[in-house]
Amino acid sequence: MEKDFSDVKVQDIAKKAGVSVGSVYYHYRSKEEIIDYGYFAFDQQLKEFYESSAPQSGINGIHALLSYQIDTCIKRTSRVIAITFKNQINSENSYLYSKDRYLYRLLVENLEAAGVRRKTPEEAANMLLCATRGCVYDWCCHQGAYDLHEMAARELEPFYEYLGI
Repeated sequence: MEKDFSDVKVQDIAKKAGVSVGSVYYHYRSKEEIIDYGYFAFDQQLKEFYESSAPQSGINGIHALLSYQIDTCIKRTSRVIAITFKNQINSENSYLYSKDRYLYRLLVENLEAAGVRRKTPEEAANMLLCATRGCVYDWCCHQGAYDLHEMAARELEPFYEYLGI
């Protein structure tokens, strides 16, 4: 039986990874910081995906970015993503909401290319990211019981209309 994240110790993580506890603490201050590192890893994987798929800029690029975000959540399962959300609330990790994140910067670029109206590209990016986080959070609350892509498409459509993209 798997433990709840709150019951997992750094020693458990080190054992599962086949490394020493000292090695884990050399790279991370806590088990929560390991989760925080996942945002850096996500951005690296997103960059590889985006550069290899080379979607057209604008609305196609926006769809590719947000779809990748949703796909990643589905692959990691609602249980793992729920743990990540719980950690976000308690995290001091400012990278999650950083304007320097690859996801954020690329979303802003694509919103500019799409000719976003009513909001600045930065405000529109924040709106869309907030909306997708809300969809993912709800999906986690329902333990992944519905199609997250369908839900996100339905929930994001009014934002796209409002923003004129």
